[in-house]
Amino acid sequence: MNLPDVLNFLIVEDLVSDTFLLQRQLKKICAHPEIRFVDSEISLINALKTYIPDMVITDFNLIGMNAFDVIRITKNYNSKIPVVVITGNLKYEADRERLIESGAEGFFLKEPINTLNERMLPLFKNILETQKDQMDKLRNERRKYDSSKSHSDFLREYTFGEKKEPVEREENYSFIEKVSRFFKR
Repeated sequence: MNLPDVLNFLIVEDLVSDTFLLQRQLKKICAHPEIRFVDSEISLINALKTYIPDMVITDFNLIGMNAFDVIRITKNYNSKIPVVVITGNLKYEADRERLIESGAEGFFLKEPINTLNERMLPLFKNILETQKDQMDKLRNERRKYDSSKSHSDFLREYTFGEKKEPVEREENYSFIEKVSRFFKR
């Protein structure tokens, strides 16, 4: 099984240099990854509300939170989203087991960075294969969200944006007439 050409990743990382390294590794295993980055709890929550990733990849130690927090937040928001932990070091070996028990799909040390993509590939294939139904549901959720966002963007643009044409006083029209006039613009 090969990975799809397009996968959506949300990377939780507080070091800019590491985000570039992870991005480079993901591009080696997926032709066109869609990658978004967050570095705090509030940005993670916001990203999960506005972007439905195929996977969340997180560092273990972050400013103000850790991988356990990322797993908890992600699973509370959408339990179908797999979380993978990638870190520079792990002080306590017991944390590796606790991460898996908490809901992480896998755990990797960043070093050696030049082989990270090769080490991640089997796990990613396994996730896509064994959790196919969940991944399909995520894609459907993303399509629905993108569609509704597209509709709301259209309405916002024509209701509040610069493209609104001057119209005569609409309060004199019935609701049906207003909707009809709106779509004739």
